[in-house]
Amino acid sequence: MIEGHDILCFAPGPWDDIWRNRHQIMSRLARANRVLYVEPWPYLRAMLRSLRRGQLRWADLRGPRLSRVSENLYVYRPAGWAPRAGRSVLGSVTQAAYMAQVRRVLRRLEFRTPIVWLFQPDMEVFVGQFNQELLIYHVVDEYAGYAGVSETWRPVMQRMEQHLAQRADLVFVTSPALWERKRALNERVYLVPNAVDYQTFVAVADSGAPPPQDVAALARPIAGYVGAINDKVDLALLARTARSLSAGSLILVGPASTTDEEGRRALAELRALPHVRLLGRRPVGDVPRYIAACDVCLLPYRVNEWTRNIDSLKLYEYLACGKPVVATDVPAARQFPVVTIVAGEQDLAASIRAAWRGDNHALRDARRNIAAQNTWDGRVDALSAAIEARLEERASRPEQGRARSFERLV
Repeated sequence: MIEGHDILCFAPGPWDDIWRNRHQIMSRLARANRVLYVEPWPYLRAMLRSLRRGQLRWADLRGPRLSRVSENLYVYRPAGWAPRAGRSVLGSVTQAAYMAQVRRVLRRLEFRTPIVWLFQPDMEVFVGQFNQELLIYHVVDEYAGYAGVSETWRPVMQRMEQHLAQRADLVFVTSPALWERKRALNERVYLVPNAVDYQTFVAVADSGAPPPQDVAALARPIAGYVGAINDKVDLALLARTARSLSAGSLILVGPASTTDEEGRRALAELRALPHVRLLGRRPVGDVPRYIAACDVCLLPYRVNEWTRNIDSLKLYEYLACGKPVVATDVPAARQFPVVTIVAGEQDLAASIRAAWRGDNHALRDARRNIAAQNTWDGRVDALSAAIEARLEERASRPEQGRARSFERLV
């Protein structure tokens, strides 16, 4: 792992959220480096919508706020009174105020030449603002494929991403499909898939502890999905499956939000079924307990532009717990032969029952062996190797252009 660096991470979500790869990576890098995790800079329009809907209070606009998570890991929440407001005069004013706030925090923490780590196409605004030692663009999704991105906005996002990737010293991607798409943007594109905190999940699965109280009395088999319940999840398929799964139970663990009418109807139907539990978001430390409580774990994604480019973090967590996995036909599921693929309108409920009845020790060991080869410690070592190589190259050949091409690091 790299050591002794300052890392300035501009994140697309708050620290106090369901854990994604950025949480895993930054918490590990903080063992030997100092990390400042900057929570999202709110857009003015989105903030006003939230205020109108009562989802945000005027008191929430106070700030900024700096907190310490661990010895070397800090979280910074920008002030709500200086939102991102585009290229207007107001936007220039709030941008200047925002950048000044971040620089003040960097001086307070004595971050002088940080590695700047960016996660989304619209973050080019941060490039060159903080005396960066290195610029990293980390691509975890095909952002232009997100649900709700309009045909007008999609090419704008793609242009923003192209500009940012071309300015980056390193580009990390999480799936082979993303590498195929992004390799033309930069000569240093590295494939570093997602992974699992293997020891933690295995320890919980093997502990023999009782399941969480809210699922302990559910009828078996318990089929479960643990993660964000959003537009990438095929909620209509889950609703049809739940109707056929009358002899078992279905649990959905995670925050639920969907933007399309079909998804909202399916979500309402799922909530109304007596053998379905929508349990909402649970603390990070409880996630392994809920996976361990499942007899079969689900990856019920829609098949679309978004999911064709995804590398599902939860899949590695399911496998670390040794659980049978039933998934729709997306590339992330296809990479592991231990996953049962449900094609088209095949009966998902029947596949769940078959996976449960056919489970055995040999299959559980095979799943865990896959997870053991895909740990976050190993991924951070791979990321660090690429960073160190780039820093050494810049130190020895500061005037040389980009020379090294794509590598799969793991």
